[in-house]
Amino acid sequence: MTLKTQTWRHSVSAIAIAAMFASPAAFAQETDTEDTVSVAEAQPQEEAVSVQDTIVTVGRRVTTLQDYAGTAALLTGDQIKQLGIQNIEDIDSQIPGLSVANNQGNIEVYIRGVGSSNNTELGDPAAATHLNGVYVPRPSGFGAAFFDIQRVEVNVGPQGTLRGRNATAGSVDIIPWAPGIGSTDAGFEVGVGNYNEVTLEGYANIAVTDNSAFRIAGYYLERDSYLESVTPCSADLGLDIPTCEGEGVGVAEAADDFGVRAAYLIEPTDRFTFTLTGDYLENKGTGYTGINFANPLGNDIDPESIDNPREVFGRGFTPREDVEHWGVKAHLEYDGDWFNAEYIGSMRDLVYDYEFITPASPNYPGALENIGTGTFDDFSRVRFITDSESTVHELRFFSDEGDKVYWTAGAFLFEEDQRTFLGTTGDRNPFFQGVEFNQTTSTESYSFYGDATWSVNDDFRLTGGIRHTNDEKERFGVNARYAFCTISAPDFGCPGVGIGYGTEGFEFNALNRTIFNPDANSNGEIDGAESIAFFLDGVRNFGDRDGWDDLFAFGVDIQDAGLALEDLPQCEGDGFVVSDPANCSFDFDNPVNNRLLATVTPFFSNFALQSGRLENDFTDWRLRAEYDVTPDNLFYGLIATGNKSGGFNDNIEGTDTFGVGNPALGAPATFNTDTLAPTYDPEQLTLYEIGSKNAFTFDDISGTLNVSAFYYDYEDLQLTTLLSTAQALEFEGFDLSQFDEDDLASLGGQVVGFTFNAADAEIYGGQIEGGVDLPGDINLRGTLLMLTRANIVSSQEIQDSRYQADVDAGNAVNRPIDGNRLPRTPEIQFNGSISKAVETDYGTFDGIVSAGYRSSSFMTIFNGIDYDTTDAQTLNGSDARLDDKVDGYWTFDLGAGYSHGFDDKWRIEGYIANVTDVQKPQAIIITQFDNTRFFNRPRTYGARLRMRF
Repeated sequence: MTLKTQTWRHSVSAIAIAAMFASPAAFAQETDTEDTVSVAEAQPQEEAVSVQDTIVTVGRRVTTLQDYAGTAALLTGDQIKQLGIQNIEDIDSQIPGLSVANNQGNIEVYIRGVGSSNNTELGDPAAATHLNGVYVPRPSGFGAAFFDIQRVEVNVGPQGTLRGRNATAGSVDIIPWAPGIGSTDAGFEVGVGNYNEVTLEGYANIAVTDNSAFRIAGYYLERDSYLESVTPCSADLGLDIPTCEGEGVGVAEAADDFGVRAAYLIEPTDRFTFTLTGDYLENKGTGYTGINFANPLGNDIDPESIDNPREVFGRGFTPREDVEHWGVKAHLEYDGDWFNAEYIGSMRDLVYDYEFITPASPNYPGALENIGTGTFDDFSRVRFITDSESTVHELRFFSDEGDKVYWTAGAFLFEEDQRTFLGTTGDRNPFFQGVEFNQTTSTESYSFYGDATWSVNDDFRLTGGIRHTNDEKERFGVNARYAFCTISAPDFGCPGVGIGYGTEGFEFNALNRTIFNPDANSNGEIDGAESIAFFLDGVRNFGDRDGWDDLFAFGVDIQDAGLALEDLPQCEGDGFVVSDPANCSFDFDNPVNNRLLATVTPFFSNFALQSGRLENDFTDWRLRAEYDVTPDNLFYGLIATGNKSGGFNDNIEGTDTFGVGNPALGAPATFNTDTLAPTYDPEQLTLYEIGSKNAFTFDDISGTLNVSAFYYDYEDLQLTTLLSTAQALEFEGFDLSQFDEDDLASLGGQVVGFTFNAADAEIYGGQIEGGVDLPGDINLRGTLLMLTRANIVSSQEIQDSRYQADVDAGNAVNRPIDGNRLPRTPEIQFNGSISKAVETDYGTFDGIVSAGYRSSSFMTIFNGIDYDTTDAQTLNGSDARLDDKVDGYWTFDLGAGYSHGFDDKWRIEGYIANVTDVQKPQAIIITQFDNTRFFNRPRTYGARLRMRF
């Protein structure tokens, strides 16, 4: 997407923002701290904050990082601007232990190796993401949330007692600026960068009355793709369809983001504060498909040898991202005589809609010769839709700061309703025409908690907390796998010819489907007509060169009878696309081929109604002791627990009722219906940590030096793998001896995603962090994290999800993972920075240099291991396809700026993020045919001008 594609609506929005608002990131607020932000989010911005005085609310109380007895990290709005950070994915390069990846629009957060990549409606994150203190279950669309930001707080380690479910790894809280009472100011920012990037950002803070204020901020970003398409155009490929960017076929990673946020703060009395906040975010770019490296790996090409992994061969069509994410929040706080009360109510609505096709391959010498021409005419597309509506209610009571016993107690309610859709098309595939998952999922979670800190004396404090949570989740819907086989003749078997499906103009019916039970006559079986009716109901529009609509338009029972020769459509004229045009299935001039397409049957089509339900409860607790050796030296020890919610799998029982063309699945009473949706238990994590926080001052030098050691006891780790129906049934304890060899073969051909409590793990290591403020406004910061061990310690063998049972049964078997390293856990992680400010008679010059290092790590639990497969047939290059190792690397970021005068009325600054253009995967997905990698942001640079009024 280029700047020329900017929509009229966005143009008007951008002009309005530029005219009305301005960015506050580098500007001081003229009010006092208590007037600038709300009571619960206080941090002054009117002067530089020293290392010792950085304020956070990670423990749900206002404190400094040095006084917080635990591990936390913070990025201020200034730092975010200086380092060129644009979204939540960028912050992982600045905080050791934090890994954030964008996996096809899903934001995956890992902290010290604890996280989750199960992005389905049944999955839950293991690190809790918050926006302005409110839990956000689906952070998709957060690409446009990083504007008018005061700070980002990252709390490391389980936060079960304070933050509740799914805060096992820790929490990330994005905190925007709140309205400032008594202040009226505004301003704007305009920025430009490489990739034709243009950004506009602004804010206005208006003192409505003496005790109320209104703040509004807006953001707009547009840029070209980070990917470069090198696809030859149609004439060079001998095709008559668009294939290259010059003909309108683009690639992923272009951005078109818009966001606006407004807040009204009123303090009707000196005891009561009320804030109402609303935000709207949208992403209209081309999303994140990842890049499939199966082709170079299969041709013995080392990914590290590819100079630019973002130089790719696009195909089919331009990916389309359409994300709208909005929310409202009400925050009431009352200062009572005996205790204080706080209520937070929030509603969020997310509609995430993404349709894409992954690039055929990255470019490398000889790549085009290894990519068949038909690949560029392959429209096997994928569409994800998530429609999530969530509400949060929390009522909390707490005592005043400074009381001998500081306590908090409350109740929390979370509800989410989801509609989800996943659809794929198998274009010109003779045995697979795609899948569809169409679900409605509801979640309700409530909890009660209490936490107290007792000051035994002026120097010694003890903390204890407990929280009990109850979760309920249920889902209804249908899963389908389409496999309509075109049999070449009565004497021939499947597969036959590939029919065009998903070509230009195709559109899924998606959430508008009207048929959810394919068994229309309720007889426990699905015949060919019912199968086809269900399939057709899932399509809103067939593509221009699709063939199934023509084939099914005859209205005959194609499962039981062949089509009349005179009714068969012509090959090219009626839009059929076959794998081998030289052997056209519809050549009526050739008598040999006259019966090439005689019968179509739903050969391995499967349909499974989904009806799952789970209720689980768990208790989290924490104990902490902290001792002030001196006012500047704190020692602490803590034990804290966290739970990640359990869940259930897709229904297995449904396949026995609705299997088509499969005798083994035709007897509804074969399986025990108690296993409608096999469940799995919550993950549990217990953290043991000791640490010391130390501040010092020596003449004109001040600084901090903090050290900690930690141990994680990680139990019932949830892993998701691919199992055949036979393997899933066996895992659930069913006796498969009742089936004959043909039945077992059929059961082995059905593949389902399966999540279970697979393993226990342990993580331990140490962290050293500190900073020094030197004379001359020179500041040094650094954090070193050592994950000495992050390994599986006890596990049952798990199925190798890098293979499919219906394609390579010899490798899709259980494998040992004991001792394997957890994904995304570099042993050594470091970040450091040096910054300096120079004041002159004309203004202030400042700059920062940041460096980061990550040692090698693995991206899957299999650690790239190629198990012994000498007795099994494998794909060409399968050994290389298993590669999931990311070698160690350094990154560097630069920022510099000039603020004019002493009132900072205007500022100009520039940045270079990822100076050396290091391209490393942040996530890797390995399946039977894929090694798909999602990379960090390439080198970006730009300049900004800010003005304040």
